[in-house]
Amino acid sequence: MATTMQDVRSILEPEEPDYSTAAALGSDALPFLTQLVAGADPMLAAKAAYAAGLLNGSDGVDVVRAAASHPDPAVRVAAATAAGQLGSAEASELLTGLVADTDTGVRKVARQSVPIEPSTALAEQLEAQPPDDAPSERPGFDAASIERPMPGESRTLGHGSAGLMPGETADRSSSSRGLMPGEDDAAGSTMMPGEADRSSSRPGLMPGEAE
Repeated sequence: MATTMQDVRSILEPEEPDYSTAAALGSDALPFLTQLVAGADPMLAAKAAYAAGLLNGSDGVDVVRAAASHPDPAVRVAAATAAGQLGSAEASELLTGLVADTDTGVRKVARQSVPIEPSTALAEQLEAQPPDDAPSERPGFDAASIERPMPGESRTLGHGSAGLMPGETADRSSSSRGLMPGEDDAAGSTMMPGEADRSSSRPGLMPGEAE
């Protein structure tokens, strides 16, 4: 049965599209993905661009290329994400322009999609266009050093917060290590919570016993 525009729209229009089903349509979906990227609905255009990047081989490159020059930055972000699904040569071609996009969000996503072995042109563009959060002086470009967070992973963790569970405080001073909740933090203290201080009492006296 031939693929129709209605087939493609029914997959992409939900808030959370089933991209695996869209990819399974293969090259039959290309004419409709192309129309959607060029259409008046930026959200649907963005979904179509991402779906095109999931097609086998380089079938969807032309659709992603069209999305990369879309006037809406949300569609260009989708193109940058889709480029990460393409082969190194195709991805490098598309990302060379996207890493220098006028929109900050597009530039950041494009950098995350850079292949391990970028083209010379892309590597030079990355060298000429430092990351938005980079210091003024930056060493030579190293593609392997680009952070690629997993979906939902935070990119704001500092060195001091490594290993913390969500909601756990990052303040781990040496004086508080190993203490139970409510335990006395005084140096050398071995008292249990609520136990009276016997440091000045005579040896052998039980708590409350008169001297």
